[in-house]
Amino acid sequence: MSDERRATSDAGGMLRFAGMLGSLSDADVRALMDRTTSSDDEVRARAAEIVARVRRDGDAALVAMAREFDGATLQELEVPRAAWNAALDALEPALRGAMERAAANIRAAHEAFRPQASEVETEPGVVVGRRPDPLRRVGVYAPGGRAAYPSSVLMGVVPARVAGVEEIVVCSPPGRSGRLSDAVLFACALCPWITEVHAVGGAQA
Repeated sequence: MSDERRATSDAGGMLRFAGMLGSLSDADVRALMDRTTSSDDEVRARAAEIVARVRRDGDAALVAMAREFDGATLQELEVPRAAWNAALDALEPALRGAMERAAANIRAAHEAFRPQASEVETEPGVVVGRRPDPLRRVGVYAPGGRAAYPSSVLMGVVPARVAGVEEIVVCSPPGRSGRLSDAVLFACALCPWITEVHAVGGAQA
């Protein structure tokens, strides 16, 4: 197989490869393994503009961008807990059981791997230690535009809870109706220690 056939790039810069990795150059291996979603300076600049707009204009910017980007007219940004519970009540029992099982498994795994404080006396009277302290507040982003991923809620929220985070805020983009995906909402209802849920997506979240 020729080198040209082993590693070729299409017009979009995507590297296609079939063969042994050892036959590739270091540069080709890096390109093949690159998992970044974008290297476009324009995308980064646009995201920075959005963040700056939110910092400047606050909630008004979030409401305006929901209309611009999601086609949604929001009466409020925060989603009431009653809406989470309504989505959970409407969930098919078999799916609810599967989600509850997933949440329990995620929790069990992260509790087993939770780091422990430790100390060592390197010399008489000299003690060196390491202590894992949880963050006070974290944000979890759950996709909800073209596809909704309740697993994103569980995989972000449950480990934070296990770690001892006090405040957990979930953000997810609204649909044109202004509502969040039911899939995201019922996952939130399965995690009652979530502090807030907001109908905000994209860089503005």
